[in-house]
Amino acid sequence: MSKRHERLTQLFLQEINLALRNTPNLNDRGLLTITTAKLSGDEKELKVYYSVINATPEQTEAKARLLTAKAREIRTVLYKRLRLKSIPEIHFEFDDTPEKAARIEELLAKVREERENDEKENGNTAD
Repeated sequence: MSKRHERLTQLFLQEINLALRNTPNLNDRGLLTITTAKLSGDEKELKVYYSVINATPEQTEAKARLLTAKAREIRTVLYKRLRLKSIPEIHFEFDDTPEKAARIEELLAKVREERENDEKENGNTAD
């Protein structure tokens, strides 16, 4: 990947975050976080990955609909602000990595707790 490609991806990510900052109801009932973006090789398509913290599946789906509805407007804003020859089509994709990471942490904590309980029952110490 070229440096220009990487810079464009980061620029688009930064500008999308700015464009979404003042969107009403975006962070009601769950915090939306833009996690990363991937620009296609031909620079015609941008996938923007997001996660939602502390939201029900219905609230997460509502945010997905809101983002999809805002994609065209955001693209127009990017076109005006960046003055580039072309702005890629924007597609928002849900990123469940934070949820998976939290689940793994939860499981590891449970394993540690069980190990400590076993050591206490057997009179062993882990020193």
